[in-house]
Amino acid sequence: MTTTTPARLRGPVLHAAARMARLNLRLFVWFWVLVVTAVVVGTVVLARVDGEVGTAVSLYTRQGVVWFPFSLAVLVVAAQLRVHVAAGRTRRTFVRASLTVAVGTGVAYAVALQLLVLAERAVHDAAGWGWRIADPMLADERSPAGVLLAELVLFVVAANVSGLLVGVVYQRAPGWWGTLALPLTVGPLLGVALLLEGVGGAPHVARTWSAAALPLLGGVALVALMAAAYAAVVRTVAIRPPAA
Repeated sequence: MTTTTPARLRGPVLHAAARMARLNLRLFVWFWVLVVTAVVVGTVVLARVDGEVGTAVSLYTRQGVVWFPFSLAVLVVAAQLRVHVAAGRTRRTFVRASLTVAVGTGVAYAVALQLLVLAERAVHDAAGWGWRIADPMLADERSPAGVLLAELVLFVVAANVSGLLVGVVYQRAPGWWGTLALPLTVGPLLGVALLLEGVGGAPHVARTWSAAALPLLGGVALVALMAAAYAAVVRTVAIRPPAA
């Protein structure tokens, strides 16, 4: 009994997660084709105009890396929650699958951007250019290795979970009610951004891991809060049978 029950629980979750992940994978590939092309073109243009490029062009794409998967998370709930439940699957399965995909895709987008940053920095070093982060949040060019990746993972995962919460609240309270709830559904994501970039316009740049720990842990707490709220709201969404 104890060995078969977890297997039965994992099967539906993995099946639902795989279905969500397939769509995300196709869009992930196209997104990064466009981003890499834009960064290469932007770098070439700046090099021709100024003779060199001293800033991290790749990190100007950070907002797109955050908000594009956020929008996909909203659509996942809108398109799949009712179909999932109407097919006889449980809400708990949907919650677990969607949160798994939200975390997984968040990590994937963050790692892809980190790899692009490393490749860009290598090109700058080979060309004899400087390299700095013009709009730092938690990490800049002098932060310890890994702080930038931790910042990106937290920010993108937070955006994905916030997107799920936005999507399910619109399912629970369509129209203006869902819009009026945006301060509650997107507010924690903005809280994560404030923790990462500092308050009052002064970046909180971490030059040590100990300095980075508090903002990162605070952000993780906000992500957990959003995930708990998402799971709670999913249980209350009314699933109406299709009209005859």
